[in-house]
Amino acid sequence: MASVPNSGPTAPPPPVWDARPVDMQVHYAGFWIRTAAAIVDGLILGVIAQVVGYFIVEPKALPALPSAQNTQAFYNYIQAAVQAAAPVQQIVFSAVLCWAYFAFQESSAAQATLGKRALGLRVSTVEGGRLDLAKASLRTWPIYLPGAALLLGTGVASLVYFVAIVACLVVAFSSRKQGIHDRMAGTIVTRI
Repeated sequence: MASVPNSGPTAPPPPVWDARPVDMQVHYAGFWIRTAAAIVDGLILGVIAQVVGYFIVEPKALPALPSAQNTQAFYNYIQAAVQAAAPVQQIVFSAVLCWAYFAFQESSAAQATLGKRALGLRVSTVEGGRLDLAKASLRTWPIYLPGAALLLGTGVASLVYFVAIVACLVVAFSSRKQGIHDRMAGTIVTRI
């Protein structure tokens, strides 16, 4: 019988470590909880805009409401109402306020707006890091861009608003609950 040379005890293979705890799971924030956070943020922004806007812009008086049978006169009334309610200063103020509210809070150490904090949500990069101001600004375009588009007319603003709604609705159908704006900025919203 041939004997196998004894080379000594064999060492076990080295352990495999991927540096992730086994129980660590990412809980993406779904469409409805994000909608609730947006409502809270909208209420907060509305109060801020009303208080500050009161000191910035005086509302203009509207002409008398035409009969619904005269379509062109009614369309002209709608355009006059938009222009009276939202002069250029107010449009710029609202767009800047929305941008600043979302971009600065989501790029802060809290990584969330007041509405998201209230509901236990956090915005981060796909890798889990903190957003910089540029990524946070890109991520919030569906909020401030439709309002800013009013400067180009109601038709353009309506189109931008429609695209913004679609960008946000995609959250409901994405496996990682990312809207188009999230994908553009490389971000996710998670539940803490």
